[in-house]
Amino acid sequence: MQGLVQNQQNQPIGGAPHYKRGEFLNDVREVNDEPQVKILKDIGMRLVEKCDGLPLGVKVIGGLMRQKRIRRTDWQKVLDDSLCEGFVHGTSDDLEEIEREYYDELIERNLIEPDKNYVDQEVCNMHDIVRSFAHNVHGDEALIAHNTEIGNNDKLKSDKFIRLSLANKGLEAHEMEWRSLQTQISLGTLISVGNIKTKPGDSFVSFSSLRTLHLDSLNLDAVAKSLYQLKHLRYLSIHNSNTSRLPENIGLLKFLQYISLSGCLSLAKLPCSIGMLQDLRFLRLDGTNISVVPRDFCGLTSLRKLYGFPADMDCNHCSLEALGPLSQLRELSINFLENVASSSSAIQAKLGEKNHLRYLSLCCTSRLGDDVVLVEEEEGISEKDKWQIEEVFDVICPPLGLENINIEGYFGQRLPRWMMPTAVAPLRSLWILTMDDLVCCTELPSGLSQLPCLELLQITKAPAIKHVGLELLQPNNQVGVAFPRLQELRFGGMVQWEEGEWEEQVKAMPTLEEFTLKMCKLRHLSSLEKFSSVVLLVVFRNTNLERISNLPKLQKLVIVMCPEMKVLEGMPALQRLNLEDYDMETVPRYLQDVNPRHLLLDCSLSLLTSIAAGKSGPEWHKFSHIQQVKAFATDERISRKRYVTYRRDPFRFETNISGSAIAQARNRRKWLTYFQTCPIEDEWLTGYDTRMQKNVCTSVCNAYRHLSRWLDEACLHCREADNIGSPSYQWTEAAVYSACTRIILTRQT
Repeated sequence: MQGLVQNQQNQPIGGAPHYKRGEFLNDVREVNDEPQVKILKDIGMRLVEKCDGLPLGVKVIGGLMRQKRIRRTDWQKVLDDSLCEGFVHGTSDDLEEIEREYYDELIERNLIEPDKNYVDQEVCNMHDIVRSFAHNVHGDEALIAHNTEIGNNDKLKSDKFIRLSLANKGLEAHEMEWRSLQTQISLGTLISVGNIKTKPGDSFVSFSSLRTLHLDSLNLDAVAKSLYQLKHLRYLSIHNSNTSRLPENIGLLKFLQYISLSGCLSLAKLPCSIGMLQDLRFLRLDGTNISVVPRDFCGLTSLRKLYGFPADMDCNHCSLEALGPLSQLRELSINFLENVASSSSAIQAKLGEKNHLRYLSLCCTSRLGDDVVLVEEEEGISEKDKWQIEEVFDVICPPLGLENINIEGYFGQRLPRWMMPTAVAPLRSLWILTMDDLVCCTELPSGLSQLPCLELLQITKAPAIKHVGLELLQPNNQVGVAFPRLQELRFGGMVQWEEGEWEEQVKAMPTLEEFTLKMCKLRHLSSLEKFSSVVLLVVFRNTNLERISNLPKLQKLVIVMCPEMKVLEGMPALQRLNLEDYDMETVPRYLQDVNPRHLLLDCSLSLLTSIAAGKSGPEWHKFSHIQQVKAFATDERISRKRYVTYRRDPFRFETNISGSAIAQARNRRKWLTYFQTCPIEDEWLTGYDTRMQKNVCTSVCNAYRHLSRWLDEACLHCREADNIGSPSYQWTEAAVYSACTRIILTRQT
């Protein structure tokens, strides 16, 4: 074995009969990743050269690269690093990359779990047992307290901590004063969520060692003046505060690297000295009322992540000019782009030159309401405004290597030119594309289908798009398939989209797994059969949707408020069906045409009561073939208070709906059956001759009396004919139904 290894070490690739240079790519990924790996071929070949062509070295590096994401940033980092030794270099240039590696490793080891409501694993949750373990590791150096624990905890008064985390919110919140914390003179980290009473004279003077400060829902104004005294502060996060200002001397915090001001709606401007923070790497301004930035903002040349930057015009000066020198940006979001008067002003941002940029968000102020129509105060969008925003977005061309782009509030009639088929080169590394609030856009650019790495495409609130079809499915020239790597597709708020044209000959989306369709007018989803890899389908408030069919690999189907749905078929692999509709009166018949293993149903209380009748009820035959059923309804304003659970084998049926409620529902159905068979609505009109009503009612009831023995007692008209009812009684449907119910319940008792 040693001889074999030695042989490999001394045999360069050029002379190895069984290992060719191109085989390195095969060691990295499987064959179905070939189109994507080819994009990284240039880096791969440079990695091979760095190993001096030795097969064993290439094999080792190939194994290492299999653990990396197929992104240029990850591969480039390995190329620039000390590869053979595998050492990590924690220089100031790559701290964010190292941070991401640690974050990914925590996920891989199941220590934290990604929240599926966020893309790209932006938010994670920690398991309770992991949290408890971390707390124990801290030992006596840290204190974590919640609400009443704060007031009852003597340690807060006596012990000295390095890390302190306090959550003081809700009904059980403990009244706490800022001065009670000032004994903690050794604090390096302070995290406070909830209100703490501050008074004039309170300050940060006691916290001279503080490096991390996170304050949520605290009025900072009383202590803000002393913030400059935190000479060692690296991390400052102020969330959901009504503070109206930051101290003007914040520039004295020379070591500050992180500032987040999210949710501070009363904050309208930044202090001028913020440009002095040469080490600042992170700045979040979204969720504030900041609309301008100081002229010295361009001095923040160490910034890696900047969110909520406001685009603003002041005479001939555009705030985008301040972005020009910020060449180290990795993530950037810009708001209020409708304020930019010309494309020449937008060019000053120099986005195309920011080679490290991986995430870009371009936003205009929304002009659409939640119902996807123009808000009332908008008088329409002029052709001049449409043309101007199109010109601005055309010149904000992103750099090569961009992985995630978000566009919001764009009101141009066409999307930017760099999304067209002839100009998609800047987006060749794009993984995620989300577009929201496209108020005037009439069609989607065909260039999107050319993106070789795109995995998530989301388009929401696009009311002007009426047709989506072949223009979106132009195949990629290299692999002959449209959207070759798309895994998740989301369409929502396309309220005029009524038809989709998909040719069977067009190969598209071979790896698509999740498809979401919300608030569209499509009637059929039967043309998805060529997307045979779809395993999750969500349809939400599609009022015209009637049919879903031919999805052979579909495992989970979610249907929410689609009242016209009539047909489900061609989904043999279906495992879970979630159905939510609080207006439907009966269980849909289409359930009999599919055979999911699990059914989750959220419905009205009246329908759930009917389901609770079990085998004797009218709904049983529609769901009895399903292995496991869980049905819920809201009662007394408590969500899912009432339930029915059913298991087919071994049989089990449970409900917390009372027997009397089920009996009342059964009698109500009997009455409704008669009402539909013997319609006598005219009898319930008031103001007519009562004796004539009696005669008509008696004749009708005699004709149908054989249908129900209790009809002669249930109908008050008939009873009035026998001098039982009052001649002045107001004959309404509610009165008749109420009397019928009382009579039936009396009989049962």
